[in-house]
Amino acid sequence: MKGWGTAQKLGAGIAVIGAMYLVMVAWMSSWWYVPALLEHGPRAFTEGAPYGGKAFSILWAGSGVIGAMVVALGAATYCAVGTLRLLLPAAGATLLAAWLGFWSTSSRNGVVFGVGGGLILLCFLTACLDWAATRRHLDGPARNASDLRLAAHVSFFIAAWGLCGLLGAPISALRPELSELQGRSSAGSSLAIKVLVCLVLGWGFTAVAQRIERGEKQRAAQDRAADAITGLALST
Repeated sequence: MKGWGTAQKLGAGIAVIGAMYLVMVAWMSSWWYVPALLEHGPRAFTEGAPYGGKAFSILWAGSGVIGAMVVALGAATYCAVGTLRLLLPAAGATLLAAWLGFWSTSSRNGVVFGVGGGLILLCFLTACLDWAATRRHLDGPARNASDLRLAAHVSFFIAAWGLCGLLGAPISALRPELSELQGRSSAGSSLAIKVLVCLVLGWGFTAVAQRIERGEKQRAAQDRAADAITGLALST
């Protein structure tokens, strides 16, 4: 941290807090808390319960959303993002968290999911077309990173398609009475694992592509600095 400015130190601290929240609450505690919820149901939420009671249930339920937003806020602060550009996403994230936490509906209108699926398909096709148009202008590590991002897009889209089958037809997870009647619970478990694998692949491809791009940018910056030093030495 030597040589870091105040914004970098503050951003790193915020990001670390968010990362610890995600790792310790969203992930590690889920190993014992989720089985407790499955076994005891609403009783795990009661005050004085050995599973943390209502307070911990709220802390755990919001960990994925709030933790991710805190990490993103820390990263933006570390990069010294402008105040206005930082406030707008922060306000949007707050509204999103409130909507996720308090809005609920019992509606299973297929039109909503159909429109959402169509939008996902449109975004996927747009991303693929943009990739095809820009890849020809890339070479070396930049091209490798671009290929990995396309693989990530495909993985995420397949995961979305799997979720469509898991929640709707043919598994009908949103209609458990149909799922049990048609004996599709085992198929639902298999499909859920496939969706998880696709999500892991998508995030893995994205992370590796980001790492490659970062290394390439650092290498380019070093080359520019070396060229500048060489030019200065020649001029003298």
